[in-house]
Amino acid sequence: MVTTTAPFPVALILAAGRSSRTAPAHKLLASDAAGRAMLVRTTHHVLGSNVGQVLVVVPPDKPELQSLLQDAFPHTEKLGFCVAQDAALGLSASLRAGVKAAEKLGASSVLVCLGDMPLVSTELLNSLLAEQNRMNASAVAPDRGGRPGNPVVWDKSQFPALKQVEGDKGGRAILQKLGCAVHLVPAPLQELVDFDTPERLAAYARLG
Repeated sequence: MVTTTAPFPVALILAAGRSSRTAPAHKLLASDAAGRAMLVRTTHHVLGSNVGQVLVVVPPDKPELQSLLQDAFPHTEKLGFCVAQDAALGLSASLRAGVKAAEKLGASSVLVCLGDMPLVSTELLNSLLAEQNRMNASAVAPDRGGRPGNPVVWDKSQFPALKQVEGDKGGRAILQKLGCAVHLVPAPLQELVDFDTPERLAAYARLG
């Protein structure tokens, strides 16, 4: 893992959820028609983006997630891992663990991605990063019908608020509080799909 403290954006891929809606199948291990696991496809796009480091936030009881990515991206210094020890407490636990790890790396911002959104392109990620850098915005997100969607780029000024989120939720309340300070970037709606139900997993299995 890169350990420099120079300011740069850090991507967080949240992959520590219980995947309860698709149980007993684990959605992030599900394969598309080409045999690519969902988490591998998501990580591939994020690794290609203009971030200095990619941290995949994993739970303590699913070592196969980390092994999967280490096998898929061997010797990739840009890829690192963060174990959310209290992942069972919900999404906020993963978010807090990731933000704290990014802070230690000297992150100027964090690009928070969801592991179950494998269609978000590198191009869209770079558009979000560029907008945040250009405007020094508190937060930048894809425009989802006039509202912010995922993924989100958060400026380091928002790290304290992100570390205070509790329960099974992310930063939506913070985005609502920021209001018009959140910059929205045009995005293809077909990329903003999360595969988190059995029906969506079936659709993912048909993707090339």
